Amino acid sequence: MEKKRMFILIVAVIGMIGTFLPWLTSVWGSVSGTKGDGWITLVLFAIGGAIAFFYGNKEDDLPKKMFPVVWIPAGIAFVICFVKLFSVPMGASIGFGLWLVILAGLAQIFVTFFFKGAAGWDMPKSMADVTRAAGIPTSKKDPEIAKPEAPAAPVTPAAPVTPAAPVTPAAPVTPAAPVTPAAPVTPVAPVTPAAPAAPEVKEEEPDEPKPGE
Repeated sequence: MEKKRMFILIVAVIGMIGTFLPWLTSVWGSVSGTKGDGWITLVLFAIGGAIAFFYGNKEDDLPKKMFPVVWIPAGIAFVICFVKLFSVPMGASIGFGLWLVILAGLAQIFVTFFFKGAAGWDMPKSMADVTRAAGIPTSKKDPEIAKPEAPAAPVTPAAPVTPAAPVTPAAPVTPAAPVTPAAPVTPVAPVTPAAPAAPEVKEEEPDEPKPGE
């Protein structure tokens, strides 16, 4: 059997045995746990023992999701017996069985939280370690460990750039022939105004004599 399962089973059996031992002693005798709430604690410890013995393969680690099923009943048994420490009647004293159940409840919680089986004990360093060990879900997620990135593929070197062909220089421009200046324009001779025409004289024809004159 896996070590943690075995420890849980042993502590559960001790708590169940404490139920049958005296919880109170007085001059009139002793009273075992079975005369009162002992039957409740008996069942509570039996739950944890049954989980360790029957759940899954005995050689494998107990799944973390089953931790609350073990330590919560043991915690309830512890509370029941712890309260009885303050309700002892006059003339009576606390019996060995009651102390045994109280210690078994604490031990079951401690084993469930901090015993890692073959890896030994893992003592808490903060309250966050306690809640994580108890399997209590929290609002904040544990920081994830960054996974190493896969090495980048080697970069293939680019093909060498072929140099461009040299530019052939343009042929020199032949200068244009000089422009021959135009010949100077000969001024036009002034136009002589024409002489005014002589008025035309009409010759008057003599009046012909009318008959009867």
